[in-house]
Amino acid sequence: MAEKIQTMIPQYGELNRIYRDYIDSHSFSFGRQKFISDFYQEYNDMKAFEAAILELVLDRQKEQYTLILNSLKTEIEKSIQAYEIRPLSDRAIERACYQHMERYSPEIEAQLDVTRSLSKPLNEANNRYDSIGYREHTAEEEKQAEKEYERCKAEYDREKAKLNKLYDQQKVARTEAFQYMKNCCADIYRQSCLFLDILKKYIPDEKQENEPSEPISQQETTEEQQEYFSMKL
Repeated sequence: MAEKIQTMIPQYGELNRIYRDYIDSHSFSFGRQKFISDFYQEYNDMKAFEAAILELVLDRQKEQYTLILNSLKTEIEKSIQAYEIRPLSDRAIERACYQHMERYSPEIEAQLDVTRSLSKPLNEANNRYDSIGYREHTAEEEKQAEKEYERCKAEYDREKAKLNKLYDQQKVARTEAFQYMKNCCADIYRQSCLFLDILKKYIPDEKQENEPSEPISQQETTEEQQEYFSMKL
């Protein structure tokens, strides 16, 4: 479980790169939206998070776990700051999901044209093959008509299979797009704030540790060592 803390560091780093690109250039894509949603699903349990920290603290030397926790703290603080600068909008997410949903549409249209162009020759070849029995013909003519029909059918079936595959891929893409339509950034922001509060309990306060004890002033020392005279004098 302690390894989960170390895994979170590069994951938060990737999240911050996505945020930064969006802030700088409004760059966003469905792949990034998918990463954000998966990130939230993976790291949304505070109890598991604190349990992982405890295991890390108990298993590692102070220098080691302090370095790891400070690195994680830095990435979480960057994530919080990036969200506060420019939250990812619902519109950007919807646009990315829609683009993913319709990613196969141009290929489908092109493949439809190919398939339709082959349907006419297939129908003509089928009609010739069916009608040859109603008139006088030679065995060679029948064989040639059958051969032409089989050729047209094989070509049509091959292109039709490509079209069906594209339809299946489009169906999967649309299902996936609807699955990742939700904006989880606000949830990640709140969760990150809670993670930060938990981290602060386990990271030593460097200021207090490194702060030297206040030296006793010379005046105080002199006053302590000063002898008091008798009031009788």
